[in-house]
Amino acid sequence: MSGRSQILEVARREVTVRARTKAFQVITALLLLIAIAIPVAIAVWPESDDLEEVDLGIVGADVDVDAIEEQLDALAVDRFDFSVVQLASDEVDAALIDDTVDVVVEPGPVLAWKDEVDPDLGFLVDSLLRQNSVIERGVEAGLAPEEVAGLLSPVEIGERFVEEPDEDVAVASALAFVSLMTAFAVPQVFGNLAMMSVVEEKASGVVEVLLSHIRPRTLLGGKILGIGFLAVCQVAIVLLGTLAALLLTADVDLPDSAWSFLPIFAVSVLGGLGIYLTLFALLGSLISRQEDAAQVMVPVFVPLMGGYFAGQIAAFGDADNLVSRILTFVPLTTPLLLPVRVARDAIAPWEIVVSLVLLLVAIVVLVRVAGRLYEFTLLHKGTRIGWGTAVKAMLRPDSVR
Repeated sequence: MSGRSQILEVARREVTVRARTKAFQVITALLLLIAIAIPVAIAVWPESDDLEEVDLGIVGADVDVDAIEEQLDALAVDRFDFSVVQLASDEVDAALIDDTVDVVVEPGPVLAWKDEVDPDLGFLVDSLLRQNSVIERGVEAGLAPEEVAGLLSPVEIGERFVEEPDEDVAVASALAFVSLMTAFAVPQVFGNLAMMSVVEEKASGVVEVLLSHIRPRTLLGGKILGIGFLAVCQVAIVLLGTLAALLLTADVDLPDSAWSFLPIFAVSVLGGLGIYLTLFALLGSLISRQEDAAQVMVPVFVPLMGGYFAGQIAAFGDADNLVSRILTFVPLTTPLLLPVRVARDAIAPWEIVVSLVLLLVAIVVLVRVAGRLYEFTLLHKGTRIGWGTAVKAMLRPDSVR
């Protein structure tokens, strides 16, 4: 059997074994359900049109309650629903203490509150009092109330933009954040799966049987290919479910940058899986127990966390800052930063080409180096192997024998 056939056979074995596990099936189903449910829930969730009920007390016997309520409702569109209550001056304090009313207009005029001012409510009542005061002065000056009201009616102010407002920023930021979370979470989930797969095979002795038939590099390549295929399938299922739900429930206008974002996003996910599955599989070969995993994972998590934090800034802030530009060319963080900057339309074409070339070169080099290390660490059992020892074994095999 050729080396390529052996890699495909190992990949098929990984897909068959992992895809049949209850955990993988349940997680995939839950992610798909959540991906579909969120857009549907947002679409069918009734918008709240309930107005905050406010009881306004007014001291005086000659108050036109209906007219004041109409004025207040006109001022408080989509905010408050006013009920006006007439009070005697000696009833004000008790009404406020008992929460019978929220605010009282006393002669003066003076606004009486229980213990603190509601800024929004105070502004509306103050606006009403000022408006009525102006109307009274206009009537005293010989104007009809309608004429004064016409003078007080708001003037419509137009707007003009030298540049068209960017209405796609929110959608672009959402795409950037989705890509960032995917590039951050998927390598961790499936990388841990690859690492635990290696540890389980070492602990059970299966790896010794496998290595009697195939080379370590072939085993590594097949494992990366198989688990990577599962990761791509799961991500594709979730994204297709989300897209279908959005198309059925919402009218979403994608920005022009989305069409260049989608292929870059796909390539970045594949590149991130290639790099981090290789690293996590290599981590698994350095240890013999799952309990030792935390001791060897720091070098892998540092670039992931650094890329994630830089990606958040790029997704919602300045996507062309110096740190984001630098990390776009670092292969370990390229899968996180590149699609974010493309979604935000904040990257030059040459940057995309250079970062992808560097990512591809890094994957090829890393697979070769990891395959070489794999030969000297896979059959090791007992205490974990340090990175220094592993590299020394790769460079000088006789020194560790």
